[in-house]
Amino acid sequence: MNKKVLITGGNGGIAIAIKRELELAGYEVFAPGHQEMDVTDIISIERVVSDFIPDILINAAGYVVPQSVKKADLVSTRKHIEINLLGTFYCTQIALKYNSQLDIINVGSAASVTTHATWSEYCASKAGVVMATKCWAEDGLYSVVISPGRTKTKMRKALFPDEDQNTLLEPADFAKVVMKAVRKEYPSGSHIIVRKNNVQDILNNIAL
Repeated sequence: MNKKVLITGGNGGIAIAIKRELELAGYEVFAPGHQEMDVTDIISIERVVSDFIPDILINAAGYVVPQSVKKADLVSTRKHIEINLLGTFYCTQIALKYNSQLDIINVGSAASVTTHATWSEYCASKAGVVMATKCWAEDGLYSVVISPGRTKTKMRKALFPDEDQNTLLEPADFAKVVMKAVRKEYPSGSHIIVRKNNVQDILNNIAL
């Protein structure tokens, strides 16, 4: 029987690319968007997970709106933490309730290890995801975090409309790295940072 994969944040460019790769490999995939499953709403998550019951959970939902902490919008601050960090916990814990053998792949961000003056909420929440992933691995789960660098997505385009698109990681290439994690080619607890300049080496097993 083909394994079932649930991808959060299903409308995002990265989630769409991962879904395509998984389906080509024969997995049964459900990638609900925000309207179908709100990762900050426990009831919404419970409804989706109890119906689908995944073998693999890919936490790909994300939120970023750059702002200086000196001029912070507290509503936006809360939204960063709720979607990026709490949403990852909520979806994982609820999915584990229905399948204790769940494999977890978290989509992090290179921003989890790189400072950006006006991205403190995003950087901090994604760093939290990286540490949670490592803790879950130590807790006996298969848990890996794959962190993209600058990636060609609609979210990135909205933030940086004048950026040279040729310098960005392709979502399809990132999805291929995620597939390596799906196949458990990385030890549990691994944090793989994927950028345009190293993705081919990663795919060719030259570098991690």
